[in-house]
Amino acid sequence: MPVMSHPSKEQVRAYMRRREHALQPPPPPDEIRRQLAWCRARAGLDAAGTATAAGLAAQGWRLSADMARLGTLMTIVWLMHSGISHCNN
Repeated sequence: MPVMSHPSKEQVRAYMRRREHALQPPPPPDEIRRQLAWCRARAGLDAAGTATAAGLAAQGWRLSADMARLGTLMTIVWLMHSGISHCNN
């Protein structure tokens, strides 16, 4: 599962300040990502590109956390949209 490395808010703000008065159209998304060092890191791989046990465990943990978050959100939505009447104060 690829992991995105996101630029900091300060980096994005500095980039936007540099681009603010530019008279040319914005560069393509790939160029913006390159300028901000915003790239996909291949998690769980060693230098040779083979999967490591620690990397696979981290990917499984991240997937488990994402599934738990999704399940919680779905439960909340289900409860909100079910016929439960709310008390008016």
